[in-house]
Amino acid sequence: MNELVLKTLVDEQDAQRILAAKAPGLRVESAKLRHHPFAGFIFEVPQLAGRSGQAHALVDYYSGKAFVCDPWQAEDAETGQVLDRVADPQWNTIDFDTARRRAKALLSTAALRRARLAWRGGVREKSSVAKVWKPNWMIEASLEKKSYRVMVDGLNGGYFIIGS
Repeated sequence: MNELVLKTLVDEQDAQRILAAKAPGLRVESAKLRHHPFAGFIFEVPQLAGRSGQAHALVDYYSGKAFVCDPWQAEDAETGQVLDRVADPQWNTIDFDTARRRAKALLSTAALRRARLAWRGGVREKSSVAKVWKPNWMIEASLEKKSYRVMVDGLNGGYFIIGS
């Protein structure tokens, strides 16, 4: 599998509700769903993943940051959705092999911390996806005459102010 589009679990209304709960009076002026490229990996990590023995990781191609995540839910292939893809800023981009090393290092460290003295090593890659398109809401909003640009994660509702 070379590409996967993750299902948007937090819709536009949910994203706006999340921000409104944190900043009463926030006025949303626009919301746009954008997709960001990640490399995706599934590892066998018995000490970390419980009964299934599997752990999922995503690595951001543009920042190089690795994240442990829930198992992926793919978008229905029949939707025919045209993705608004985030452009590569070309200043910190990593390649797939670097992403693989970062994902493995992250999961090895997490497993070691969890298992401590019981650590036996053995983080093993089971599968990978070269491009995982992760949904994020880009929201332009204002509060008390000040403009904000906020990214709301389309999977878990986490948010980051990326401009003001």
